[in-house]
Amino acid sequence: MFGDADAAIARIEEDVRRAQRRAERYPAFQAAVDGVRARAVSRRRDVAVEVDAGGIVRVLEVTDAAAERGGRYVTQEVMALIGAASRDARAKTLAITAEILGEDDPIVKVVAADLEAQETGSHAWRTGGRA
Repeated sequence: MFGDADAAIARIEEDVRRAQRRAERYPAFQAAVDGVRARAVSRRRDVAVEVDAGGIVRVLEVTDAAAERGGRYVTQEVMALIGAASRDARAKTLAITAEILGEDDPIVKVVAADLEAQETGSHAWRTGGRA
């Protein structure tokens, strides 16, 4: 009977140690994620996009030559580049997360699942857990 209680206490103590380690690493983790940027440039080098770790566009560059090709061209290029840069940013975020928090941290699994969902087009978070 006490064996079960001792095991439960040991698990709780390990959980507390894990939480303390995460709290110690969190400032470095947050700073690293805040610094993630990914850039994608069109083949003609006339449109460029830079996004942050969350896929938010931070820089959008459209040359006069791109604009002369028309709105449809620019729109298609921008959308494609946002997708490419966002995938790269998520991959960088996953690498940083695993490096700083450790491969076994649950946050790593969440970031990896988000990256996989983005790559496969199945966003379980949008459908209440169903892809």
